Amino acid sequence: MKFNLINVKLSALLVALGGSCVMAAAPVATFVDNEPGIQYLFSGDPDTTESTDGVLDCARDAPRATTGGESGKMHNDFLLCDNWDFQPKDWGKASFLQGSFVLGDSPFSNDGGWSCEGNQGPGGNNPCVNSTVRAHVTAKHGSENIGMDTSKDWVFSFDFTMSIAAGDTFGNDKLLGATKVNDSGDLLAINGAGANGSFFVNGEPGHYYIESGSGDEAASYRNIPIPVQMNEGKVTVHYKADNHKMDLWFNDELVVADFESKSGDEPEDYAIARIQTGGGGISFENSIYDNVFIGVLGDGGAACGPQGPGASAPGDFNCDGIVDVADLGIVGANFNNNNDVTYIEGDANMDNVVDVADLGVVGANWSAAQSGALSHALQSSGLVGRVPEPATFALLAVGLGFLAGRRR
Repeated sequence: MKFNLINVKLSALLVALGGSCVMAAAPVATFVDNEPGIQYLFSGDPDTTESTDGVLDCARDAPRATTGGESGKMHNDFLLCDNWDFQPKDWGKASFLQGSFVLGDSPFSNDGGWSCEGNQGPGGNNPCVNSTVRAHVTAKHGSENIGMDTSKDWVFSFDFTMSIAAGDTFGNDKLLGATKVNDSGDLLAINGAGANGSFFVNGEPGHYYIESGSGDEAASYRNIPIPVQMNEGKVTVHYKADNHKMDLWFNDELVVADFESKSGDEPEDYAIARIQTGGGGISFENSIYDNVFIGVLGDGGAACGPQGPGASAPGDFNCDGIVDVADLGIVGANFNNNNDVTYIEGDANMDNVVDVADLGVVGANWSAAQSGALSHALQSSGLVGRVPEPATFALLAVGLGFLAGRRR
């Protein structure tokens, strides 16, 4: 096994970082008691057999709430299925759900995701045409629609999978949209970059552009091509209060930096209040959405704790100001735990499971003073034998990617 060799290489890499704590991953939304946000997890058991009088309550054709909602349910939510939860958790309010969605298996969490699949394309059976999720920003446990505080950085992120039906040459035409307080104007949209809004470009799916900018200069920079294909992964939008601009990340790669709101470049033009995944015109994509979050950036005034790192470095799970062997031990103690884990239990990316991704955050922010003991720390943490060998290569790649970025 090459584990020890990889440990040595990673230790040397961390020494080369020169003692600085780095963010080698996309910014993470943090939930703070006195700050608004959206915390949309979609949860339950995708394989539940819950039924009433022998009829499944959680099936694509099970009874759903009509427009306006019934029994406290959101429009199109399941009326009788108690196992599946399509409502935001502590922050946010669902406002619209479209398509014959179910809770399906998610590649991003162990408790399912919003799944709208089964489309066959033009001329076929399409239960999920134009599938859409909309939600509003609220205070914690609130219901009033409010916007994020633009004097602080905020982060909007979600996981998704977008696939196409056999023979469909159009695909998805809108990946996301966001509006300001009271629907007073669009803030951003990511749309298909191909002909007539398709996400096919030169026969390849997953191509989008950002609608950005407003006013007299709009024509020169309104449509910004996204330089990578996006078919599955995490989209992150980071609003930066210091310059009133936004960055777009796909997974852990910064793909478009410093673009403007569609409504203008004043602070109020970035007060994100409602988000939408999917939607647009008639399209037949098969989609999964999971972990839809809006929150403040980690240093947005929050203390390090269950809701996130606060001003501390990501991976500092015991909140002592340093990422070291104690934090690695927390990952080891909770590795593969997906039972409502929090940040201080090792869930660095707040996706409700402690896994290799969280180990990567620890590696990326490991304090150089501790690097000489990394091999021993990995052994003592209980992770050896529990983390598959390819994952250790992935952990090394996180650091190498950061070094490459520093040298450009």
